[in-house]
Amino acid sequence: MLIGKSTNNLDSKGRLFIPTKWRVDLTDHIVLLYGFGASDEDRYLQLMSYEHFLEFINTVNKLHPTDLSFIRAQRFIFPNAEEFNPDKQGRILIPQDFIKYAGIDSEAILLGMGDRIEMWDPANYDKYCKSYGAADFKADMQFRADTDNALSSGRPAEGSAR
Repeated sequence: MLIGKSTNNLDSKGRLFIPTKWRVDLTDHIVLLYGFGASDEDRYLQLMSYEHFLEFINTVNKLHPTDLSFIRAQRFIFPNAEEFNPDKQGRILIPQDFIKYAGIDSEAILLGMGDRIEMWDPANYDKYCKSYGAADFKADMQFRADTDNALSSGRPAEGSAR
């Protein structure tokens, strides 16, 4: 499981070292893709195993092909994804357009997210952390519980227009 946090530097060639503790879960075939932040300010990158990427894509592909959200998702995901095999030192070369998208300079914060890793510019991650606190987390979890309860009972969730 990919958990914890690590701060890593990109070398002069744009390579990033993946911490040893995470390499087993990621395998030797990795996909890097743009993150899906709630706003344009929440720009980060995601690293996941190729197998997990396939599961993710299977979920996306369950949308109807004429559904505009399906088309938008495909246009965002596929052009903004790259496959990698880490070198012997556990590094991957991050393409410049990915570095620019996430606003990463020379240092990145890596967050273990269970099934994937998020890669953030430290300043952007700090802004995100200041904008989302424990009270927000609690409200999100309560909304989720209310929604799940409503779905299982067949009634609309309170605040479902959220």
